[in-house]
Amino acid sequence: MSTTNTSLCALILFTLTACGGGGGGDTTQTSASNNTSTETNTDTSSDTNTNTSDNNAGSSGDNTSTDTSTNTTDTVQAEDTVTYQLTFTRTWEADNFPTNYPGNSHFSPLVGLTHNADGFIFKPNTAASAGIVSMAETGSKFQLKEEISAIQNAGNSNYLIDESGVSGSAKSVTFTFEASQAFSLLSVVSMVAPSPDWFIGLESLPLFTDNQWLESQTIQLKVYDAGSDSGTRFGSANQATSPAELIMLLTSDPTDSDFSAGVHSNSGTYIGMIELKLMQ
Repeated sequence: MSTTNTSLCALILFTLTACGGGGGGDTTQTSASNNTSTETNTDTSSDTNTNTSDNNAGSSGDNTSTDTSTNTTDTVQAEDTVTYQLTFTRTWEADNFPTNYPGNSHFSPLVGLTHNADGFIFKPNTAASAGIVSMAETGSKFQLKEEISAIQNAGNSNYLIDESGVSGSAKSVTFTFEASQAFSLLSVVSMVAPSPDWFIGLESLPLFTDNQWLESQTIQLKVYDAGSDSGTRFGSANQATSPAELIMLLTSDPTDSDFSAGVHSNSGTYIGMIELKLMQ
């Protein structure tokens, strides 16, 4: 009996131990499940971060696209060839230039060109060409046009300006001309007549800078002395200067024609003006 009880107790003890082991197994599975959940959360967090990063990358891409669009707008090519309207208006009158003002005052036909940096027809403080001298002394444009033709043949100009002057009761002249990006400088001249060798002019005015065409501008004109004649009054007889001097802004005695650095010495009045307007 004692042996039987002992065996029975052992059996009961074994059964209880086995049940306790089953509880331990359930605990391990739950812990593993928690680990799985943690891994899942980690993966989800990682995926979320990745997606956010991707979205940010997409946003960054959108910004790049916007920047590209802006840059494209900023770098849109300007028209290669454009047309300008030029109006030359005289302000040279007896009431504002009274000293020895000539009765038959006028401006000779305007001659010029659009050109590159090597295609100029005159520069202050340099010797005048034969064409400039002829224009300044007589108003003739023939020789100057030949010089412009040579400039064009050398590939430094593509447009000749050959227009009428301002004479009689006329106060202005208006015309159009073309300019291109390759030839975007403007030069134009006209004789102040009568005079020994005086002229007005634009010298290499830039029309195209920073990828933009000049839209409009008004330029007050000063008087130049071509350096080929020593006369001091509008109606002076020919007095050839030998050797010839350089092109300079006109300065004359107050009793002769009263100019200082190309303008009226007392009032500062300009002899004329040019208005430029880009044609749309």
